[in-house]
Amino acid sequence: MEGRRGRTGRNRCSVLGAFGCSAVLALAGFLAGGCTSVEMPPTPYGIEHVVEHSKGSKPSWVDNIDAYQKAHDGRVYFVGMAIRASDMRGGRTDAAANAMSQIANSVKVTVHNLYIGARAADAGGNADAYTADMQRAIEAGTLQEAKGVITGAAPDFFWWQKTWIQAGPGEPVRYSFDVYVLVSQSRADYEKTVFRTLNGLQSSVDLPKAGVVIKTMKDLWLRKRGV
Repeated sequence: MEGRRGRTGRNRCSVLGAFGCSAVLALAGFLAGGCTSVEMPPTPYGIEHVVEHSKGSKPSWVDNIDAYQKAHDGRVYFVGMAIRASDMRGGRTDAAANAMSQIANSVKVTVHNLYIGARAADAGGNADAYTADMQRAIEAGTLQEAKGVITGAAPDFFWWQKTWIQAGPGEPVRYSFDVYVLVSQSRADYEKTVFRTLNGLQSSVDLPKAGVVIKTMKDLWLRKRGV
């Protein structure tokens, strides 16, 4: 009887030991999981951690808009972003505004290429008009004009993530939002935006022969479009 009781006692110890091992493992797992929580921040401090994000993984267009553009050639695509925005609404507004700036910058590149093309085409006539001051004035005016005449641009998709960061022990935990927006235009609307920008430049660039230079650029643009 004593032997059986002894064996039973040992069995109970084995069961309790197994349970104890499971409890220790569970506790270890809990503590490991707690490393990603606000209550138990990891070291070193100053690392940004994602709390939640939009459905699905981060879209490919966020980091590689060129590849996305090649795969979706029917429209012209731009990415706007707002990093560490204090709230979602402000983040969406700032990301959309950033996308409009990206369109204006793209128009600036297009206008720059038109300027270079016009300078080559006009080399025998008004070569003296294509000065450094003329180029700077046109490029500076392009950004201002383009932002006011962007046509047909609309957000296709927003993606966001909410993060927290703690600078150091005892420091407050700070939450913020990273918001990304995919904006597109039809190619016709993009071309219309470029042409309207050129029209605006004719009245905003106040330099001798600016009208001649910009008219040559417009003619070159229309010829490229087959107009």
